[in-house]
Amino acid sequence: MSDADEHPLTLDALAAADARLVVFPPVDPYVDLASVAAISRIAERLRAPDGCPWDREQTHASLRPHLLEEAYEALEALDSGDLERLRDELGDLLFQVAIHAQLAHEEGAFDVADVAQRLGEKLVRRHPHVFEGVAIEGGDLLGQWERIKREERAERPERANGEQSVLGGVPKDLPALFAAERLQERAARVRMVPPRIELPVDVDDPEFLGELLFDLVGAAREQGFDAETALREANERFMRHVARVEARAAADGRALESYSADEMRRMWEETTE
Repeated sequence: MSDADEHPLTLDALAAADARLVVFPPVDPYVDLASVAAISRIAERLRAPDGCPWDREQTHASLRPHLLEEAYEALEALDSGDLERLRDELGDLLFQVAIHAQLAHEEGAFDVADVAQRLGEKLVRRHPHVFEGVAIEGGDLLGQWERIKREERAERPERANGEQSVLGGVPKDLPALFAAERLQERAARVRMVPPRIELPVDVDDPEFLGELLFDLVGAAREQGFDAETALREANERFMRHVARVEARAAADGRALESYSADEMRRMWEETTE
């Protein structure tokens, strides 16, 4: 046991000794690996002049496929129900966030602290019913969400870049089926639910629905159609129709979430090409 262990230094002891300078031993920044800050430091070290040659040559563009791959691997782990595997895959995804933030820091744009701050501000702002005790107007949580997002876009019009639409922010490179789900989900937030083709049976079983989708792909293949392209084109038609509804609402001077389900259904039919 060292003398320091037997007689630990305290502020009172330092004052009694009239100490003017205290030198603390260096702290290893990689000892506490159980923190997001440590991952950021590791990303910085890998990008240093004497860091990893592979990491040093990466760019936002070159890392793009890795971000996509890690996201899909995390989804696969989630679907597997293996929580240990999910933990590891989420870690790989977290590193993608850290290294992109490090690249941006080197470019003088932002760092991981800025990423965390923006996220924190957004989460608090979009949940006033949780953090400010504000009652959900009319009990419509999704309508409140869209209203807050619209206010955000109005405050930062230079950043809107096509996201003024209720469908704004759905990545254009999503697989067509995933995109169709996200587009319909966004539209449903403002009670925009287009009429559907009636099926001969009720689809209330996930397994049957999967078989139905599989058969539709098979039918498309037999007719010489590409199912992915056909669905992507259907998504684009849906987006154009939503844009017409939004234009009508703007002309009426009303927010989308202010329309009732019946009003929205009627407006959808009236804006059909």
